[in-house]
Amino acid sequence: MKKHSGVSYTHIAALAALGLPLAGRAEAQQAASNEANVAATQTIAEVLVTATKRGEVSVQDASISITAFDAAKLERLDVLDFDDVIVHVPGANFLDNGGPGRGTEVASIRGLSPVGDNTASVVAQYLDGAPRFGGSYRLFDITEVSVLRGPQGTLWGAQAIGGLISFRSARPDPTHFDAEIELDSYATEKADDMSFRIGGHVNVPIASDTFAVRLAGHTIDEAGYIDNATAGVHDVNNVDESAWRISALWRPTEDLTVTALYHGGDLRADAPSFFDIALADRQSSAVFAKIPAQQRYDLFVLNLELDLGWGNLSYNGSRFDGENEYLDYERNAFGFIPLGRTVNTLDQRSWTHELRLSSGPHGALDWVVGVYYDDLDEIDTSIQRETALAGDPTSPTFGEGFEIMVLGGPQTMQELAVFGEVEYALTDRLSLLAGLRYFDWSVDNAQEFTYFGQNFQQATGEVGGDDVFKKVQLNYRPTDDVLLYLTRSEGFRFGGFNPFVGPALDIPERFIRFDPDTLTNYEAGFKTSWSDGRVLLNGSVYFMEWEKIQAVVRNQPGTFAFTANGPDLEARGAELELIMQGLWLPQLYVAASYAYTKNEFTSDASIFENVPQPPLVRKGDELRRTPRNTWSLDVGYDFTIGGRLPAFVRANYWHKDSTNTKGFNSGDGDIDVPAHDVVNASVGVTLDAWRLKLYVDNLTDKTPLLQIFPNATNPAEPAVASSIRPRTIGLQVSRRFGT
Repeated sequence: MKKHSGVSYTHIAALAALGLPLAGRAEAQQAASNEANVAATQTIAEVLVTATKRGEVSVQDASISITAFDAAKLERLDVLDFDDVIVHVPGANFLDNGGPGRGTEVASIRGLSPVGDNTASVVAQYLDGAPRFGGSYRLFDITEVSVLRGPQGTLWGAQAIGGLISFRSARPDPTHFDAEIELDSYATEKADDMSFRIGGHVNVPIASDTFAVRLAGHTIDEAGYIDNATAGVHDVNNVDESAWRISALWRPTEDLTVTALYHGGDLRADAPSFFDIALADRQSSAVFAKIPAQQRYDLFVLNLELDLGWGNLSYNGSRFDGENEYLDYERNAFGFIPLGRTVNTLDQRSWTHELRLSSGPHGALDWVVGVYYDDLDEIDTSIQRETALAGDPTSPTFGEGFEIMVLGGPQTMQELAVFGEVEYALTDRLSLLAGLRYFDWSVDNAQEFTYFGQNFQQATGEVGGDDVFKKVQLNYRPTDDVLLYLTRSEGFRFGGFNPFVGPALDIPERFIRFDPDTLTNYEAGFKTSWSDGRVLLNGSVYFMEWEKIQAVVRNQPGTFAFTANGPDLEARGAELELIMQGLWLPQLYVAASYAYTKNEFTSDASIFENVPQPPLVRKGDELRRTPRNTWSLDVGYDFTIGGRLPAFVRANYWHKDSTNTKGFNSGDGDIDVPAHDVVNASVGVTLDAWRLKLYVDNLTDKTPLLQIFPNATNPAEPAVASSIRPRTIGLQVSRRFGT
């Protein structure tokens, strides 16, 4: 196929020509229905969340810093990927963790992110109550995304040290049949081919008001946009992804609901989405064009809800099986021609169980108690073999397929916790909340590190501990439209092992283990409603202390990396959210967010003895990749065409200040990353059950740098980086069935 550098507008026009006559055969909307829709847009719809573990609670009644998106808000923002959501949460953004294909983004909340790319995330993520659900964040048939800012250690446990993201899929409905099919075709700058997505769901009642099943899924054939200049191959980063969900809901009595869900996913990528900064038009100089990767997972979730009258009993259990494999190549592994070809695999198996009891209808005392257990077995390995350059007649130095390095192996992580929160109404307007979580954790590590036949593994075995984390909060509601709260909360991450230490690697043996790190948050927040519910204004200010930060550092020669506990960090900031609907025009919607974040290390960090000066981190240095200011804006206007056809026009924008990559690990470089500014827009029309939408993502075709690898000769200059997808124009056609 002949290469072109722009969007295929011919493809877009052809698809529109097919879709418009098809939609035009539907009957026109009645004027009375339009009037009802206009009236409904004059106030902001209430968004209910389940992430507080107290049933469905309105966001405005939840006395925590939380931003939530229901199905309508997700559709308004044209959400498909995880990063489409997170950039509209004050103080939150995403980082690319450098993996293959899609779904490699990790969340950063209030400027907190993993100090090293191979340390655990500081933001926990759950799908339908399960803490693991594969590596892809493509959303389909999701009815709730809740982003909780600040540590959530009391109710959610380990890894929620900086915050929590909870995804909830649509549940089967035994009261009626409904279905939807969605066809999406889009063209991307620099991509030779069109991309296609087909998705949808069907909800089927089996027994009226008692039993129903729901099937949902999507499949994506996404064209790449990065050219390999070395091999002369175009669009090397193609992605094929399929994901599906089967769920069943059984309600044998009015008091008992049983829901079973099966999630599955399969993602294949031809090459990672990295390009060379020195080359124009997002080109790569990788020696091999095909560097494939595959991610597959199966997730089973069982949820039981029993109304006891005086309280509610719930159980949520999950079983996760995941397999990941991807290739990587070391340039000049020995300083000359041969390369190191590394096969990275991660196999995970886990069981989680949570049994929870909460109070019934709200009275003077509102409480929730529970027990949680998590057992994760994983085998994480990297095996590197020598590979000759393609077309090079020189034989490999040590023989083709020579095993250079073996890193990794099995590891088991377990957590057992008992938790609870109690809120007592001191007066009609004032309440006091107290919570705690006792947890016992362990890590059993049997990994190895073999380099050129020499095994550097040390005796590892099991390490663990227990602790108690607390939360206390004061809530005050001076009027029905104003909620004020003061909070002190805590969070934590597991400790772990460095299975290879010792004089041979110039890593002192005292670093064979690293301890948990903890975070304490002090926060004051408010939630307000104005103009008869047409304006919502929420905000908070906070101060956080992050102690014994887990960081990835290198030994003195800079040849090997390991994890250690670094210095403490202090962070402070402010967040603001504003939502307006129908304030000036009945059909005008405006949502805006702003956050200010500043953090600094409280002491110098040399990590271990004999490290040359200056220290890796100095007192006053900021955590890498932390933008000082972030903001977003979402504007939408609904109108009618000819007084009969509902239509809309929408645009959203997000900004992230410039940052720097400097960290503990010298491999991070010292690179100034420019500020990010991205604009998306869409227009659409509805004709009865049909809807057509034309959209543009990354309207100005920006290339914000995400994951960055520094230049070997000048660490202040980037060599290889990844970014968001270039300007993409798409047409989406959907058809609903049933009610």
